[in-house]
Amino acid sequence: MTIRDYLEVSNEFTRELKLAIETLKSSIKVVGLIATNDKPSLAYARATQRKFSELGIEYDLKSIPRLELEEEISRLNADASVHGIFIYFPIFFNQQDDYLRNLVDFRKDIEAGSQYWTRKLYQNDRFATDLDSTKKALLPCTPLAIIKILTAQGIYGAPEAKRPLTDKIVTIFNRSEVIGRPLAVMMSNDGAKVYSFDENGPLVFEDAKPQETNISRKQALIASDIVITGVPSDKFEKIRPTEIAADTVCLNFSSLPNFSEEFADYTGTFIPRVGPMTVAMCIRNTVRLYQNFHQVTK
Repeated sequence: MTIRDYLEVSNEFTRELKLAIETLKSSIKVVGLIATNDKPSLAYARATQRKFSELGIEYDLKSIPRLELEEEISRLNADASVHGIFIYFPIFFNQQDDYLRNLVDFRKDIEAGSQYWTRKLYQNDRFATDLDSTKKALLPCTPLAIIKILTAQGIYGAPEAKRPLTDKIVTIFNRSEVIGRPLAVMMSNDGAKVYSFDENGPLVFEDAKPQETNISRKQALIASDIVITGVPSDKFEKIRPTEIAADTVCLNFSSLPNFSEEFADYTGTFIPRVGPMTVAMCIRNTVRLYQNFHQVTK
C-alpha cells in the first residue's frame, strides 16, 4: 500500500502561508468559539490555536456557553479588530448549527460555511465580490484540503487545467452540507462524474448539478478512479480492496476508519486522514479574508 505523506503536503502550504503573513506587515486577529467540553474537540481547538499562533496570527480561543453564541457572534461581527471567526461544530447537532453558521459575517467566515460562500460555490462563481475580479472566493476548508492533497500528489490532474478531473469517476460516502456535498460540487465542476452516497441513497453530480440515480455501492466503487469516505459511524460497512480497482485512489476524512484492515495489503494509493491539511486551509482562508476585506491599501 502507498500511503501518501499528507503531513509533508500540509507543511509545504504552511511554509508558504507563513511567508504570505509576514509580507502583510499587519496583525491578523481570529477568534475561535468552542461551546463543548468534549475532550477531542477541545484538543483540536487548542491544536488549531497553536498552529495559527505559530504562523503569526493572533488567535483568541474562547470557551462559551452554547446559548450565548448568537450574541457573541453578533458582537464579533461588529468588532473591526477581529478579522476572522472560527466556530467548532457540531454544537446543537441540528439545524441550529446551520443558523449559527449563517450568522457569521461572510467577510469573517473562515470556514466558508455561510450561505454567501455556499451560493458562490454552487454557482461556480469564483470571485469574492461582483465588483472585483482580482479577489478570489473562499472554499470550505476540508473539501479544499482534500483537493489540494490530491493535486499535490499528481492525482487530481494538472493544476492549470480548466477541468482537471475530466473523464474521472469519483465516489463519495458523505453528503453533509459542510463537507460531502460541497466536495461533490467542486469535483464535478472540475469535470468529474461524482457518485454521492448517504443514508438517503445515491445521487450523481455532473457540472455541480445533482440527479437521481439507482447505482449501487458495488457498481460505483468498481467504476471509480477516486473513492472518498467521511462516515462517522461504526455501522458503515467498511470498504474492502476487493470492491475497487487496483489503481483506485482512496482517501478517508472521517475520524473513524472507513476502510477495512485488509487495506494494509492494498497496492494502490491510500490517504488515511486530512486533518493537518484542513487546518492549513483554514489559515489560507483567513489570509484571503484579510486580503479581500480587511487590508488597508495605501
